[in-house]
Order: sequence, then structure tokens, then C-alpha cells
Amino acid sequence: MNENSSHIFSLTRLNRKVNLTSNKTTFVMLTIGFIVNPIAGLGGKKAWKGTDNIIAAWDFFEKGEQYSFGRVHQAFSSISSKLPLHFYFCDNPMGADLLNELFFSKEKVYVPKTNRSSAEDTKNACKVFLEKGVDLILFVGGDGTARDVTSVVGDKIPVLGIPSGVKMFSGCFLYHPRDLGEILDEMLHGDIVISPEDVMDVNEALFRENKVHAILYGQLMVPHKIGLIQGGKVSSSVSSPDEYSSISDELEEEKNILQDFVVLGTGSTVYHVMKELGIEKTLLGIDIIEDGKILAKDVDEETLFQFSKGKHIKILLTPIGGQGFLLGRGNQQISSRALKNALSFELIIISTVQKLDTIEKLEIDLDKPLDIPDVKNGFIKVLTSYHQYTMKDINVQTLG
Repeated sequence: MNENSSHIFSLTRLNRKVNLTSNKTTFVMLTIGFIVNPIAGLGGKKAWKGTDNIIAAWDFFEKGEQYSFGRVHQAFSSISSKLPLHFYFCDNPMGADLLNELFFSKEKVYVPKTNRSSAEDTKNACKVFLEKGVDLILFVGGDGTARDVTSVVGDKIPVLGIPSGVKMFSGCFLYHPRDLGEILDEMLHGDIVISPEDVMDVNEALFRENKVHAILYGQLMVPHKIGLIQGGKVSSSVSSPDEYSSISDELEEEKNILQDFVVLGTGSTVYHVMKELGIEKTLLGIDIIEDGKILAKDVDEETLFQFSKGKHIKILLTPIGGQGFLLGRGNQQISSRALKNALSFELIIISTVQKLDTIEKLEIDLDKPLDIPDVKNGFIKVLTSYHQYTMKDINVQTLG
């Protein structure tokens, strides 16, 4: 985020104030355009690498798999009922029923064309929100939904995403749904900076072929508070084979990685380190090995759940550059359900020093809260080289 590029919005509404000396915007009352992509994130646990399989996703949604709705419930539970908010919303399945749990004033302004809403409905709803002059568009989805919103809204008004996609490389999302209440409170009662963030999306067909081809589709103006907005993914610098070899030596000698039941996470760091150990893993999928041999490749959540039952498992993870996510972005197959099904689990975190330097704090955004045994006093160990570990701050929602 670059505060020097923060945007000052035109003073056309009485409920909006701008502090010209600090270049920040606050609101007396906040009007919100609320929109939900109902099928966002359904491809995560199914190892689809996204949710381009729209027909199948709607079939699962209508059978009760409503991942995005669960994320909304988490977000709404964080909002104080004392905040002066007014919601403009869309008819079902794009969010109408979800607003029933809120006591704020609200008005339905858009009805989707069919009971299976589309990207076109998202765009049309955003046009209505702009006509209504809302102060903020709050959307629920992933990079694809952010891309649709960007195509209509651009830098006209602030936009904020409740994370509910599979990858979420774009910089317009909350770190966690539960952070929503704090952001809204800050917009109303604090001096919050509105700054541009990149909207990225990947080609899912290439993604499924272990190729990452991310495209910049524009920018959205995002309300910022340190530690609450994830920012965009930062690509790691090219690492040398010696770095991967050094990490692999530690995993083999000290962590017994080739003698146990191990879940291999996504990402190029894990891919290259395992290659040093003679194991060809899926670059962007979740694989399982036992005694140094691959049991299953590119597994979905159900498969991992079945394999983990009653086992002591190790989970090899690397954080996303810049964002710091270990779980909850691009690897939703590793669910709280699958972890609870194991007899015990241990997180093994690996990273090059260069990538770790791009991360302020590590993040875990599981589908449900879970105590992580490897977190000690808010820190977790990260293996960066042979016999070399760094203690890194980690933000995780735990039970109790």
C-alpha cells in the first residue's frame, strides 16, 4: 500500500467527510452495496484450483454446500449493532437471506436474472450501487469476482472483499472475514486511508496444469488498516538449487520427512525441495507421501480426510509471498475437519530467506477455528536452511 497514492473522493454526499490535511476519509453514516458470489470457493476443497466448473458448483451449492455463506456469517458476527449502516442488497441467491441476521436498515435494489446468478449479475448490481451513490461496495468472492467488480467500479468508490475464493491473489481482501467489523468501525470513527490495490486473476486451465499465469485486470480503491487487509501476492525471487538442497537436507536428517506420513502443501518452494529428495509432487496441488513414496496426488478434502484418520501426520507448508498465508489460500483441501481426523498433526513450515523477508506475519484462515500445537506464544518456527530456523509471528484463530 502506498499512502501517497491515496484517493480523495468528491464531497457530494453529506455523510462523507475528508480530512484534507491527512488525506483520509471518514463517514458519518456508511451506505454499503452488498453482493455475494454464492458459488465462490466451492472449488477449493474439491481441488479444482478455482471455481470455473460453474454448473457442477451450482449443483453442490443447491445441495447445501454454501462455503461463501459461511464466510459471510463469520464477517457479520464481527459488526457492532451500534454502527450507523445502511445496506443496499441483491435478491437471493446473492445475499438477501444473509442480511436477515443484521438489524441495520436495508433496501433491495437488484434481482438476478435467474436463480443461478452470474458474473453479469455481479456487474449489473455494481452499476446499481454506483447509481445509488454508495460509500462502499462489499463483495463476497475471490479473484474472479474482484475482476468482475473492477470492470464496472474501477477507482470510482471504495471496495472491500470478504475472502471466499480459492486463491485470492488480489490485494482487495480482508485477511480474515472476522476483521470486517473493525474496518467498518474505523471507516466511521477513525481516519482510514483509501488506497489502490491490484486485482489479479489466473488462468485456471493453466493453473490445473501446474502453470501460474496471473494477469493484472486493474485496481480497486481499498480501505486500509494495518494487519487487516492482505494486499496482493508477492512473487518470490528466483532461488538457487543450493537453497532448496539445504532445506531438504534438514527435512531428511532432522524431520524424518521420508519416514513418516506427510501431507505436501502447494507452492514452488515445496515443489523444488521435494524434487531435491527425489519426489515429483504436484506443483499446485496437495499430495500425500508415506515412507518417502507417493500415496496420492492432487487430493481433494474428502480424500485427505479419509487418509488422515487415526494417523500421526506431518504437513509441509510454505507461505504465500507478501501475504503470509499458510492455510486458507489455494489449499482449502487441508481443512479443520481433516486435521481433527488425524490422531495428531505437526506443521513444518519452510521458506527461503528472501520470501520470508516479504512477510510481516504468517496467517492461518481455516474454515473453522482450530488449536495449532506448533504455535507457541504467537510464534512458529520456519525452516530457512540446514539447521537454520526463524521464529515468525503468526495470526491464527483458535478455539476458546
